[in-house]
Amino acid sequence: MVGKKLVYYGPQNITLEEMSELPMCDCGCLLVKVEAAAVCGSDIKAFNVGNPKMQPGRTMGHEFVGTVVKANKAADFHEGDRVTMATTIGCGECYYCKLGKSNLCPDSKAMGFFHNGALASYVTIPRSAVENGNVVRVSTDIPSEVLALSEPMSCVLNGISQVPVESIGSALVIGLGALGMLHAIALREFGVGNVVCCDFPGRKSDITQALGFPTVVPEDLDKRYLDMSDGLGFELVVITAPSNAVQAQAPMYARKGGYVSYFASLPISDEKIAISSRTLHYNELKYFGTSDSTVEHVKAAVEVIGKQKDAIAKIITVLPIEDVKSGIEGVLEMKYAKVVVKPNG
Repeated sequence: MVGKKLVYYGPQNITLEEMSELPMCDCGCLLVKVEAAAVCGSDIKAFNVGNPKMQPGRTMGHEFVGTVVKANKAADFHEGDRVTMATTIGCGECYYCKLGKSNLCPDSKAMGFFHNGALASYVTIPRSAVENGNVVRVSTDIPSEVLALSEPMSCVLNGISQVPVESIGSALVIGLGALGMLHAIALREFGVGNVVCCDFPGRKSDITQALGFPTVVPEDLDKRYLDMSDGLGFELVVITAPSNAVQAQAPMYARKGGYVSYFASLPISDEKIAISSRTLHYNELKYFGTSDSTVEHVKAAVEVIGKQKDAIAKIITVLPIEDVKSGIEGVLEMKYAKVVVKPNG
């Protein structure tokens, strides 16, 4: 046995299995020993209700950092390199890939969904990812459990990049899962002076307040948001909560001329929301969606993580890979904010 891997077979059906041998590493691929891998919301969704994009029998996980142990003629990489990656691999040929927006590629193939993922002792990064530039070398002085959040932070930065953040003075983050917390941390790093967060009382809210962010409970938001934003509303409203009612209501908290980021998706059965056309029209709001990230976002995320590593560490719970299922259940029960496993101890 060379290690362990977490394998998806269907809803409520994931198993921790032994790796009897190292994964294949064909010419141009990288074999990586996983230092740390984080559990994503999509992994939790797959475990809880299934995910049609995740193939049964696939090793889960796409948020990771590790060390190259075999570089089989993979250009510019060597054994000992510490790496992470943009885990959605575009085709490299389509309209969106040629625009540098591989996250929108209609034929993309993601780690942990199409390719075996990194909730395992070892992971193979495919040749297509190496050739397309998806792999990023990272610093040796940032803790592995923090660097494992490079991919989710890159998704956050994709959203933030769609607004003139240097001129944004106030922001409201609705929903305090790990991605909500990462939004708050990143916005503060970029100089947004007034970042207010909203969620129900509990572990996540406690962490956010300990990080120094004012936090309001949902039932008080309507009556408090003006007082918390100079009487005008927030210049940026970020919605990380997958709630139809929340997403419909959120634009009212934006000031005139402001931005509303629809970061969270909704289930197909509940995907349509009723928004006020009058609020959009008369307040000249800019609504936008954001999905996934590119390698440039990952590179930027690594820089932000290096500067905010102490804050990010506070949202993480590190568990052995043997406890990953209880970690997923702990996130669902709001016991943990973000779970990271270290498959090799």
